[in-house]
This record gives sequence, structure tokens and C-alpha cells, in this order.
Amino acid sequence: MSNEIRNLMFDRAAKKTIYDAESDRVISADEADEKIRNFIFEKTGLNSKSTLRDISRAFKKDGGKECFELLEEILDMRISMGWQDDEFFNAYVESKNVADGDDIEFVSGKDVVLTVTKVAGDHHDLITQKLGEGSPITIPTSVYAVKVGTDIRLFLTGRRSWSDFIDAVAIAFKKKIQGEIYTAFMGAAASVPASAQFNKSGALSASTKATFDTLIEDVSAANASDVIIVGTKSALKNITALADVNWADEGAKAAYNALGRLGSYEGTAMIEIPQRFADNDTATRLVNDKKLLILPAVEDKFVKFVDYGETVLEETERGETMNDQQTYEVQRRMGVGVVITRYLGSWTLP
Repeated sequence: MSNEIRNLMFDRAAKKTIYDAESDRVISADEADEKIRNFIFEKTGLNSKSTLRDISRAFKKDGGKECFELLEEILDMRISMGWQDDEFFNAYVESKNVADGDDIEFVSGKDVVLTVTKVAGDHHDLITQKLGEGSPITIPTSVYAVKVGTDIRLFLTGRRSWSDFIDAVAIAFKKKIQGEIYTAFMGAAASVPASAQFNKSGALSASTKATFDTLIEDVSAANASDVIIVGTKSALKNITALADVNWADEGAKAAYNALGRLGSYEGTAMIEIPQRFADNDTATRLVNDKKLLILPAVEDKFVKFVDYGETVLEETERGETMNDQQTYEVQRRMGVGVVITRYLGSWTLP
């Protein structure tokens, strides 16, 4: 496989401008897709009318295997990039990539309050354990999968672009892991031993403002650090009741208009956790939107994420109608755990 087509496939997946040496010009996205499509056709013997059964047979041959191996590399790159633009991930997630040679064990720091690790599998069961300083922490992992058989055919028939196909897989993994991270973290925070000083509840209003301010101050003092308010958008919007938005400065008004909520509260930054639904169930929200967390702004990252960094394409079992049911899954082994090392504040909304 030439470096030219390999680079073309990577650059198109990343939505970069494509310069084609053969024609000595910048080519359009459609032209780039056509080059990639023709390359796959040439390697596999497929065409725009190929069925899923044809695709299955072709990808078992040497040319198809070569295309699959490259596709796995491209998906590795895009899935890994997906974590980097997540505000909460960057602030509170410590990640290890086994493919890059990282040790899969984390080491607990001092002042550990408790450790909560997610059990492997999609059960959202939690194990709570107390650890001493320097104790090793191993995060259970499981294989996550996204079906892509139909998406491959849509690209080969010209109904989906190459970058859209790659993005669809990367975004699916990103949403899955974000959901795991958010629910694991919120569940862990709820497991912290109840303390009246650091756990408050009630509607946010002028009458509860002093209590909310004291909670922020106490968490800051207990950790000797600044703090950040974390919650879903609907939870964070409740803080508006504590601030006179009409008389806010122009910067605060601009942030409110852009975000649909305040960007900060009296100098305390806020981070929004996007809401996520359970798989195929829009009635079940995964993130508690009645909870605001007051977190220390420290270097300790509470969430531990293990990514084996190796994307695998596997053929799945087919149904009774081979042509319609034949499909593939993109699989990747990952795991999420939570280690609470500092004092947290919690405000439960009605």
C-alpha cells in the first residue's frame, strides 16, 4: 500500500485539506472519497452494488484484510482524539493507554477518602474500598463494541463520506465512555460518607445563598485549593437564582447567552457534564441532574481511565438472512474507575 493513499485516508478522516500530487492541486472532499473508494474496490474486487455478503467474503481475502488493518489504525487515531476536547475529561480524568506502554495500575495518593471502581461489564455496579497511601489500583476493563457493517456499505455505495463514517464510530465510542465516566463519578461522589458539613440540599434561592456560599468556602478550606462547581446544564441553571443576571457585567451576560447558564458563580468556575441516555432508552438519564458537586481544583484526577488503545474489527454472527444481517463490530477494551482523594461538596436539588 502506498504512503500516498494511506496518508489520504488519515487526512480525510481528520478533515484536513487534501493536496493531490498526481493532479498537482487541492482536491475536494468528494474527490478524496472517490479515490479511497476506488482503492478499496481495487484491493477487494468490490463495487458500488456489492451486498453485505459480498463485503464479508471480500474482507476475508488478503486485499480486504489489508484494508481492514488500515481502517483499524485510522479508528485508533480518531477514537483516541475523541477524549481530548472534553472539558471534564481534561480536568478530572487520568488516563493510561496500554498500547503506548503505560502501566495499567494507578497508585493512590495521600489523604485517600475512598476508592470506587467500576465492575467490568455494563452493569454500573460499584465496589467501594478504602486504600492507604501508595496502594496500587487496578481498573477492571471490558470490551465495548459499535456495529459498523451497514456504515461500510453506505460508504462503498457513495451514500456516506469517509470522514462521516469514521466520525460515526469515534463519536459512538466517545459518548459511551463519557456516559461511563459521568455515571461512575456521580455514583462515587454519592458514596462518599455523608457529612452534614459537606452535603446540603434544597432549592437555590436568596434564602439559601449563604448556605451554598459556606459550602463552597468549606470545601475550598478543607482542600486548601480553589473549587469548581460541576453538574448537568439543568442543574447548573439553578445557580442563576443566586445571581442577578440582569445586572451582571457584559462578560457574564455574554457567557450566559452562549451557554444557557452562568459561566461562573462569583468567581467560582463551573464545568458542565453533558447528559447521557441509557442505550436505546431515552427515558433513562444516566447523569443525576438534581446534584451539584463542589470539587477541589487540584492536580489529583479522580477518574481513572484505562484504554488498551487497540481497535479491532470483528465479523459478528449473522442472522437467518445473510445478505441483510451480515455486519461487523468495532471493538475496543477500556475501563473506568474512580478514586476520591479529597473532600467533596454536594448540593441536592429538589
